[in-house]
Amino acid sequence: MCESKAGVGLSRKWDAREAGREVAETALEKLDGEKPKFFLLFSTIHYEKYGGFQELLNGVWEVLPEGTPLIGGTVAGFMNNYGCFARGATALTVAYPNMDVAIGVGQNTKRNPRRAGRDCANMIKDKLKETKFPHKFILDVISGGIVPQIGDLGRRKVIRGVSSKVALSLLNISLTTLQTGVGREEEVLTEFTKYFDDWYVLHCSSMDDGKAISNYQFFNKEVGTNMIVAMGVCTDTDVDISSCNSLSVIKTFKVDKLSKDGRIIHRINGKPAAQEFLNLLGWPEEYLDEQLFKRTFFYPIGFKKEGKWFAEIIGIIAENSIVVLHKIEDKNMAILSASGENLMEAVKKSLSMLNVRKPSIGIISTCEGRLEALGPQIFIVREELLKYFGEAPFIALYCGGEAIKKPNCEVEYNNVTFSPLVMSEP
Repeated sequence: MCESKAGVGLSRKWDAREAGREVAETALEKLDGEKPKFFLLFSTIHYEKYGGFQELLNGVWEVLPEGTPLIGGTVAGFMNNYGCFARGATALTVAYPNMDVAIGVGQNTKRNPRRAGRDCANMIKDKLKETKFPHKFILDVISGGIVPQIGDLGRRKVIRGVSSKVALSLLNISLTTLQTGVGREEEVLTEFTKYFDDWYVLHCSSMDDGKAISNYQFFNKEVGTNMIVAMGVCTDTDVDISSCNSLSVIKTFKVDKLSKDGRIIHRINGKPAAQEFLNLLGWPEEYLDEQLFKRTFFYPIGFKKEGKWFAEIIGIIAENSIVVLHKIEDKNMAILSASGENLMEAVKKSLSMLNVRKPSIGIISTCEGRLEALGPQIFIVREELLKYFGEAPFIALYCGGEAIKKPNCEVEYNNVTFSPLVMSEP
């Protein structure tokens, strides 16, 4: 029987190039000199100002063997076998002979999401069409939402008066010309996953530190943005995936008027949307300010699909219209509640749903808001992961949106989830 070796890398160095070298060295040392099959690289946004991401990659490639498939991107924070971090870089790498790997990239995800998804998918499919291994999974990273710069208003999340009408009219223009605005990840994924019906798929939306000003994706030796990057793996070991948010329902409501793209709510229960949202929660109008994201994270809105609640994070309030990050699929909606208790419950439940004999690696996509909401309690989350994984390496990525797909099922794009993908030992 072939042996699988895997390693997690970590660097907390401030300088980008030095961090790149260290994160690669600490990951590869666990492979005992064997050539890695792939290299996943994730970092926080601070390297943008401490050398730049090209220097981060240059440092990695001073150590990483030529030809190793590499993808990754920026995230708000991460968790791994070493600890929990809101600054630094992490990596995951594997050496195992019974494995075929291919990576792909698609450009301009906000301007042309379908083409980006299709281009990326075709690169992976073409390279893996001769594989003989039966178990298949994909990790993809897509550029997340960017708060648009709207004239003299700057990057505001709450816009009042006449400016709000101008802002709403400019959202689509900004999206297709400047590629700022919502990430359109679910549109990219819908097209991308058409090519991978019998695969497991785990998605992570790339982001910064929560400001939604910039994000970056990594593909081999290149750094870019507004991209989808993805890695397809075919192997002879078992794979499983799960996802859970465990949010509770506190108020139900009906959307009466919705934009054509399904992302802007104009009226709720026959009343202006933002005002009725406040009424349902019993909040004063002053609560709709630039702290909007942090407040509404604990009270996302959501719709039900096939018995599951799908959470929507409020991105912008333009006068009385609510702009959400992803398309609403059912006008019968609810205000959901996130608490420390149900955020922890989602971790335990999602891990209990996994069906593998013994994990060899784990990759977890989870919501950036969970990092802010749980605070020091994220160390309790890590304790649960250490219980489940034991000595097996894992990385948990705090990102701007999550999705999973199981074989022969549709992709499920969601928020506020804890979504692990696990590969078993041989």
